[in-house]
Amino acid sequence: MPFISSLINKPVGVHFLLPVLLFCSVLNVRAQDWSFAIGPGITAYSGDVNNQQVGPLGLALNGEAWYRLTDHWQIKSGLSFYGIKGNDADTLRMRSFKANNFELYTSGMYYLKKGFLTPFVYAGIGATTNNPMGASRYGYWDLRDTQPEGESIDKVVGFVPFGIGLEYEITPVLALIFDLSLRYTFSDQLDAVSKPETNVEELSPTAINYYEAISDGVARRVDERQPLLGGSPNARDMYSMFFVKVKFTPSTALFGCVEPYKYAQPKRSNRRKRNFSPL
Repeated sequence: MPFISSLINKPVGVHFLLPVLLFCSVLNVRAQDWSFAIGPGITAYSGDVNNQQVGPLGLALNGEAWYRLTDHWQIKSGLSFYGIKGNDADTLRMRSFKANNFELYTSGMYYLKKGFLTPFVYAGIGATTNNPMGASRYGYWDLRDTQPEGESIDKVVGFVPFGIGLEYEITPVLALIFDLSLRYTFSDQLDAVSKPETNVEELSPTAINYYEAISDGVARRVDERQPLLGGSPNARDMYSMFFVKVKFTPSTALFGCVEPYKYAQPKRSNRRKRNFSPL
């Protein structure tokens, strides 16, 4: 066909130029509505093991995608890999634990004001994996398999994230994000401690071995006449996070869609103008 033949005979650069021009036209509309952030952080757990107090700090890594709805409203979705742990304050119960989990969430975010320093607040919904590991004299036990209270432990737990933050704009493309949040979960099993008491006859041989292994000194025998101490089922577990992240907002210039006048070398006098921006 003559039309197809004419396209095939065109230089490769012309074939490449058409999709690039279309791509640039889309980016001019949408590129700056999207932002991406990533950074390290710390975590702290609060639950039955430490009597609802803030536990030892853990480490975390977070990545997010932000979408701007208006100048004040944004939606952000994120993924975090994090660790939490708790040291049992009860010397008879001795149910210290740690867990390495990952979470997914989506939040609505509101900018309180716009400027180089921009505070914001947010709340949303999310889910996290739940992999508690119980400490003992012989190492850590997988508490989902052990079932120390004679009941199954949720593999996935829902939560409500809410928090506050501060965005510091370095350039129109880069910013620093300081993000402090609390995750209120719909479960009391992040630490595998929930029931007030557990009767020994409800336990598997593996669970009995776990209880004997968590004692100090010589391994103790579990007394079948005495129930094992637990926690409070009425108090949900929580964990908090603090992140310092780098936020990146794509520009059409990064994809070759450059307006030449926009990136021309400014005159020396223009550089001193307060409102001058190279972007």
